[in-house]
Amino acid sequence: MPDSIALIQLATFFVGGEEYALDIMRIKEIIHPLRITSVPKVPLFIEGVIELRGAIIPIVDLRKRFDLPMTPSTRSTKYIIVGIEGKIVGLVVDGVGEVLRIARSEVRPTEMLDGDAGQYFQGVCHHGGRIIFVIDIDRVLSSQEKISLAGLGRGGAV
Repeated sequence: MPDSIALIQLATFFVGGEEYALDIMRIKEIIHPLRITSVPKVPLFIEGVIELRGAIIPIVDLRKRFDLPMTPSTRSTKYIIVGIEGKIVGLVVDGVGEVLRIARSEVRPTEMLDGDAGQYFQGVCHHGGRIIFVIDIDRVLSSQEKISLAGLGRGGAV
């Protein structure tokens, strides 16, 4: 590819049987599930918090956030630890896939999705015969939800 084409790296993962992707630069790490401590009075998609190397991290279940059917955790279930506006949050996913290196122009807008359907996505790409929605991690939580999570995440850097 010519140098003038901007490339991005996307890490793919699975939630509810569908494949999604996230800009790899937003991912801090991917870990095996840890014991979650429940927190009262949080939104239903917040599973609770975990302790990771001294930091208390809220855990968001993307199946619940996307209103997908719940499935039991398996050996391939992972937590993707990401940064969202200066906060560290864990995302529960059913499994991780591969890292794709694609031209930024391959990610198309999601304007074809009506209403709330497209609110969580930067775009969609067609790669290797698959349609992959690219998550806009900053829009997975609303401003009010980010404020309510601010009190949950405490402790050291991850």
